[in-house]
Amino acid sequence: MTVDTKKLSEIVFREDLYPRINRDPKLVQKYSENVEMLPPIEINQHNELIDGWHRWTAHKTLKLDDVPVKITETKSDTEFLALAIQRNAAHGMQLSDEDKKSMAVRLFNSGAGYDEDNIHTILSVSTRSVRAYLKNIKDNLAEEQNKTIFDMWMACYTQEEIADKVKGITQDIVSDRMKVLRNLEALPKSVKLSALYQDADWSVPTTNVWNYAKKTNEVSHFGNSEQRIVDNLVYNFTEPFDIVVDPFAGGGSTIDVCKNRVRRFYVSDRIPIPAREHEIRLHDIKDGVPPLNKNWSEVSLTYLDPPYWRQAQGKYSKDKEDLANMPLEQFTKNIVVFTNKIMERQSKGAVALLIQPTQWNTNDTHDWTDHILDICAGVKRDKFKLFNRVSCPYSSEQCTPQMVIEAKKEKFWLGLTRELIVWKV
Repeated sequence: MTVDTKKLSEIVFREDLYPRINRDPKLVQKYSENVEMLPPIEINQHNELIDGWHRWTAHKTLKLDDVPVKITETKSDTEFLALAIQRNAAHGMQLSDEDKKSMAVRLFNSGAGYDEDNIHTILSVSTRSVRAYLKNIKDNLAEEQNKTIFDMWMACYTQEEIADKVKGITQDIVSDRMKVLRNLEALPKSVKLSALYQDADWSVPTTNVWNYAKKTNEVSHFGNSEQRIVDNLVYNFTEPFDIVVDPFAGGGSTIDVCKNRVRRFYVSDRIPIPAREHEIRLHDIKDGVPPLNKNWSEVSLTYLDPPYWRQAQGKYSKDKEDLANMPLEQFTKNIVVFTNKIMERQSKGAVALLIQPTQWNTNDTHDWTDHILDICAGVKRDKFKLFNRVSCPYSSEQCTPQMVIEAKKEKFWLGLTRELIVWKV
């Protein structure tokens, strides 16, 4: 084993040999705050990542050029997988029991001669646990396949894409399995209660003022809005297994809400954050609406939370094609054109747009630019009608002492609210 430094762009991530079913963007965020204290990631002689996805992604999040590595030679994919499992089972974010069960079955069926004794050592679990994992291998394999099929279907992947991912099955099998899996009654009771908004801590929105001073989002990201705003919209306009579209996915809050509420989702972004690149599709609204094709008939909510123009200037990129870096007229036109295209495709439910007036970053006199007025003027109202306008105020912490002093001196009011415009079929 040798220690070295590699360019981030040189590291190869093998999705097919990664032992975790889930990844934790919150852990990436934590690592990003203390990146200089992190141990090296582990790669093999081909620069393939054995261990340290969260550490590697933290370096990507900070847009660093290099990452410290230790190099361990591997002779085969099976040996690589066994080593990756062993590393992840022993330290860092521990493999879940679901992860270990899946990996036990995979190692046992690899043809490399792994028996119960080998597997319990690799997974750092008892031989009794391994026997339980392997008790009904065919059932376990079918269960693992079904989970992959269901998760990909919930994320709006096509039957063809699912069949390509789950080896050994056809599109017809995917279709047949989905007829069985798309069953709310078959889900655990706690999941069903959450899907139906019958969980104890849910509070039904009854007014058009949604005041969430403190974010509950697990992943912090510039510009991401409080996920309870999405939750309220999902409650009002969707049913379990309906599709929610979010083309400005940011930190992935819509994903988290939809998974919790058993809604399907198609989320995309122009520049997905590294921690959720595997979940957020790459798509720019200037290229048109998301390619949902026949699935548009199942879309019940489109949630639009674009960059708030000059407030986000240079925050995402320096590209002139970035909405935050455009002239105002072009910014407004892009939002209006895209919203109208969404409304042409979507046949039910609602389209919601969250945006804040621009004031502080407009010019030296802090002129007030109310984007909602210009956007509403351009949005067609043939199929979708204006349903309501919701005030989503910030806390006073959004204002710096400098802003307060300036407001007092020049006698103007500081804007502390975002507006959520909802159109409904």
